[in-house]
Amino acid sequence: MDEPASALDPVSTLRIEELMRELREAYTIVIVTHNMQQAARVSDVTAFFTMAEDRAGYLVEVGPTGRIFTRPNERLTEDYISGRFG
Repeated sequence: MDEPASALDPVSTLRIEELMRELREAYTIVIVTHNMQQAARVSDVTAFFTMAEDRAGYLVEVGPTGRIFTRPNERLTEDYISGRFG
């Protein structure tokens, strides 16, 4: 899912997130989002990708969502989730 709740009101966003929780019982769901709060709410595993001048879309870090959002291993990840860039 690419930005599954972008431009939706809070009630509709909640319903989409509830549906994702229901579906993950039977399916693996991959979402792409810039909404850090949503990623923290709905995911079990988080991967952070970014770009550089010489690389497009490279993986910086992957791990359990709770750890990524509270104790990331990479400074670049921490800077992004804390809003220092991006």
